[in-house]
Amino acid sequence: MKVQFVSKCGIDGLLYRPGDKLDLAKNKAEELIDAGKCIPVEGKKKPKNRSIGLDEDKPITRVETDAS
Repeated sequence: MKVQFVSKCGIDGLLYRPGDKLDLAKNKAEELIDAGKCIPVEGKKKPKNRSIGLDEDKPITRVETDAS
């Protein structure tokens, strides 16, 4: 579980400062969250592929029509 520290904390001999992010085991992370030392952080979502026509062989083009 990914967490962000909100206060100074030492884990396994390493010092973490406020703002540091770390991936911890779920039980250890829950202990620190309950103690108020850190908050849970969600991972970044994968961006959607919003491109149109790139999977096809030829690109899609727009055709201008006559307005009259």
